[in-house]
Amino acid sequence: MRIAFPNCLRTQICLVLIMVVPAAAFALQPEVPAALEAWPADGVVVSNVDVRVRDRYPHDFDWKGLTRVLIGFQAGDRITRQQLDEARDRIAPFGREQITVDHTAAGLDLHFAIAPYRQIKTISICNNYPLFEREVRNVMTVAPGDYFHEQTVEAQKALIAERYRAEGYIDPRVKLETQQDPDDGNYRLDVVIEKGPYYKIGRIRVFGNKALPDPLLLPQLKIWRQSAFFLGTGRFREEDLKQDIKSLTAFYRSDGFADVQITAKVERDQGQARVNIILNITEGPRYILSFQGNHAFPASALQSEAVFKEIGNQGNIGVRRTVQNIRRRYLNSGYADVKVHWEETEPNGEKNGRRHILVKIDEGGRYHVVKVNIQGHDAYDSGTIYDQMLTRPAEGFGNGNYVASVLQEDLTAIGALYLQKGFLDPKIRDDVAIDPKTKAVRIDLKITEGVQTLVKSVVISGTTPLPAKELTSDLQLKKSEPYRPFLIESDRNAISFKIAHLGYPYVQVTSKVTISGDRKGAAIVYHVDSGPLVKVGRIFFSGNFRTRTSVLEREFSFHRGAPFSLSRVLEGQRNLRKLDLFDSVQVRTIGLKEKAKTVPLLVETTEKAFDYFELGGGYQTNKGAYLRSKIGDRNVLGLNKEIHTSGEISEVGYRWDAGIGDPRFLGSDISADFSIYLQREELFNQDFGTDSRGGRISFSRRWTPRITSDLSWRYEQRVQYLRADADDTETDPATLEDRRIIMLTPSIGYDSRDSFIRPRSGMLAGLSMDISRGLGNTLDNFTRYRLDLRKYQALLPRLTMAGRFRLGYMYEYGVDGQIPEDQLFFLGGATDVRGYGENLLRYDDQGDPVGGRLAINASLEARIDLSHNLEVSLFVDSGAVKDAPAGAGGDDAFHYAAGLGLSYLTPIGPLSLLYGHKLDRREGESSGEVYFSIGYTF
Repeated sequence: MRIAFPNCLRTQICLVLIMVVPAAAFALQPEVPAALEAWPADGVVVSNVDVRVRDRYPHDFDWKGLTRVLIGFQAGDRITRQQLDEARDRIAPFGREQITVDHTAAGLDLHFAIAPYRQIKTISICNNYPLFEREVRNVMTVAPGDYFHEQTVEAQKALIAERYRAEGYIDPRVKLETQQDPDDGNYRLDVVIEKGPYYKIGRIRVFGNKALPDPLLLPQLKIWRQSAFFLGTGRFREEDLKQDIKSLTAFYRSDGFADVQITAKVERDQGQARVNIILNITEGPRYILSFQGNHAFPASALQSEAVFKEIGNQGNIGVRRTVQNIRRRYLNSGYADVKVHWEETEPNGEKNGRRHILVKIDEGGRYHVVKVNIQGHDAYDSGTIYDQMLTRPAEGFGNGNYVASVLQEDLTAIGALYLQKGFLDPKIRDDVAIDPKTKAVRIDLKITEGVQTLVKSVVISGTTPLPAKELTSDLQLKKSEPYRPFLIESDRNAISFKIAHLGYPYVQVTSKVTISGDRKGAAIVYHVDSGPLVKVGRIFFSGNFRTRTSVLEREFSFHRGAPFSLSRVLEGQRNLRKLDLFDSVQVRTIGLKEKAKTVPLLVETTEKAFDYFELGGGYQTNKGAYLRSKIGDRNVLGLNKEIHTSGEISEVGYRWDAGIGDPRFLGSDISADFSIYLQREELFNQDFGTDSRGGRISFSRRWTPRITSDLSWRYEQRVQYLRADADDTETDPATLEDRRIIMLTPSIGYDSRDSFIRPRSGMLAGLSMDISRGLGNTLDNFTRYRLDLRKYQALLPRLTMAGRFRLGYMYEYGVDGQIPEDQLFFLGGATDVRGYGENLLRYDDQGDPVGGRLAINASLEARIDLSHNLEVSLFVDSGAVKDAPAGAGGDDAFHYAAGLGLSYLTPIGPLSLLYGHKLDRREGESSGEVYFSIGYTF
């Protein structure tokens, strides 16, 4: 279990420049002098463009450079009044601007003065429990990077307070402090939430429930469960009550009460901070649905078509929709003459609390296909055409049903098949013969293929930066290939993409197709207008208050003066997003819409919070009670490097780590990490412990979204010692000496799970190898392999099967052929064979754990969702520890256990209580073991 706490003093440096500008800002913009209204239509020459930035700061953004880029013209250009207005519109989102226009003999002397809007750099939120920081940010209308306006910022107090009222707090108060950074003028916001008392859930009373008693209804309510679990101190939320009414309505409907109406009355006692809830239930009659005349389908199948649970039956809509569904089922099964209607068999039954609905079905005969005959086909064999059809006799994959609408869809599919081969106008006629007595259907398909049209020529006209041969090399429509008109557009786009990638974003490609008189040939001409060569202008990076611009430039891999390519711009944007430094990355092209020949880029980033502190704790059967913490910074000195230190203390020992990581080692896709550590470990039921310290260097890479590999090297000083209560008569003294070890570990992993917290489908697989060598000793000269396979499959909406297989094997290449006990494999416990004590699947005559060079473990588990966040699991585990050191004793046979567990599902994973029962209990053993775990055991 891990809980992340916000640090109110931490710096979260984020900026996004393009945002909605308040209307008040526009009101401050002066009009251009009226004298300019008399400009000639072809514009006026600009003699000078001067830009001044007001309220500058020592480390301010390059507002002057950006403003010049946004203006879009310079001295010597001829501009119109419209172009000047457009320049002002482009500047407006970034700040208040003022334009002064002077007429000179040489032309217009333009002076732009801009007062940039200041942004919100960071937002720190404190005391946000029980909401996550993300949930608080979601209700705010400002975010890091937004422009700072006092009125908008002040309005956040009310928004946040209202969100906490929805969480049940009576009078929450929000303090919001702002600090302006003297280096760049931007703002830091500190939000402190004083929640105060909340409404507790008091009495819950239910009225009007005659058919279903309180003990059956109340456990369906989340508010009741919270009140019972927290002994009357549960927090009341309006949203929980609304959801409870929905779930209770569905519960009633599933029991046949389709007309149920549930209302709630909430009585708030502010003085006592308590809420009493009254539920008024109008149950309505219980619907009893029966069927008559159904021979093709059993009543249970037709019951599944009922929609009372989903939509109720107001105005008999549920009954009518159910009848429609039943009729549709029959029609899709070949019963074209079916008639379905309903009637109420006991009109006065509602007085007794029941409505008996009888659905009468006149099935008629089932039309079934006995033969499909295809004629007139030369381009395709009958099997290929037959594969396009769903209408077929009851053989192979066919169900034999005849449905006229499905047959028409089959004809369309056959026509599309012919179009794929260049037959532009095939005629497909169906003759359907039906035996009125047996309802047997014989279908004759008569195909007139027509003429096949082939591509006669593909010509590129116009001026292009690439040879025609290169432009046509990857087209789908080529000479002598079947002509398929639906591919023209995709080929046209392919030509455009190739040319645009070279720096011609305004390329236009048109096409003209000429079909010959005999319709056997198609001449295709693509006319290309490449447009001008466009270069990349200045590249501005904004929002990277902490991340160095050099890091962004390296990852963006685009430089000034390069040919402009939109695909490369998007690639650069993806590269920046992959850094995991930013919440958002957007690239704005300036002047592309106006078809400028030089396109500057504005890369807007919103940085994440880089520094973090995590604290977690809990209880696990294999380590007992534990407490762990971690603190770090993901972007040290703005270089995209992470430093971290962490520690854990538990009933089996402690561990401390510190390290530095580089997610882009030497600019590659390889992630590197170097760490040092110190650890003491005394595993349960072991008569020895280990002290170890050392360092580790690892390199990892994600090859695909599912496949990763890792290579690590570790140097370790390790001491195995006997615990105070251990018997040392059988311990080799050599294993208790100080050992130095180097180990190389390559590994590969595959993960296709649909969820890390609660997987219901997919696979997790891992294979690793430890190549170990002792320095100054031969005890640690061994090679060790580990294989871990896990598979998840949802068989039913509420049933998930999970399977696991693990194999560990090691062999030594030391002179004395001995491996220290602290390097061997042990089994038994909550994470492998449940039913046995930790590490006690194999043990010696004294009851001490025995490890081996070979360990095999397999498990199969059925996880059944009981709703209300409860899940029960049934499992079978097996395992064996083999090839133990000489004289270790114990049993190396496979042992088996079965058991069950009950889990409460939380956002961080299930909280589980498990019991494993030994299926082949040996003399003197306990019958089983009880475990508690946070998260699935696999």
